[in-house]
Amino acid sequence: MLVFRKLLPHESACLKDHLLRLDDQDRRLRFGHAVSAEVILAYVDGLVWSHSWIVGAFEGEVLRGVAELRDAGLPGSRPGRRIGELSVTVEPAWRNRGVATRLLEEALLIARNRGFETLYLLCLPENQVMQHVARRLGERLSFRDGDVEVLVRAPQPDPLSVFSEMIGDALALWRAALGRSLRLPDPH
Repeated sequence: MLVFRKLLPHESACLKDHLLRLDDQDRRLRFGHAVSAEVILAYVDGLVWSHSWIVGAFEGEVLRGVAELRDAGLPGSRPGRRIGELSVTVEPAWRNRGVATRLLEEALLIARNRGFETLYLLCLPENQVMQHVARRLGERLSFRDGDVEVLVRAPQPDPLSVFSEMIGDALALWRAALGRSLRLPDPH
């Protein structure tokens, strides 16, 4: 069973491990170009957690998929208008199970409750799977500078969306704690 929940800054090692388990092609699809292990480690170490929200899909204590919402803070943006970037990775064994869709839905709820108006999900033209997922969530798909850009408009928060995120966080913590308490010690 996967538990979907936000990562905390002290869990950056889980994110590093997840990204390092991706093969070269998956890394290229995630970052838009080939990246080495050193680049991944520097990327995670350089995350500004106060401007990034990362939702993970955990199998026990192992991170199997991630949606990252980053405050893009684009120059020239209208004051008070928040623009974000989304990215998603799911390890091969967990694909085609709705994990990427669920991760993006969680990231969209976070974006909504933080007042983001516009979100962009960039992916390479050959990333057909991500384009399929993004088409269901996005309003406009366009090709720009060799990338596919998906525009998603986030509705504004309301009491129900805030409550939904809070309950989701509480349930995820409860599932994670319950999962740890139910694990039997390894007899070996």
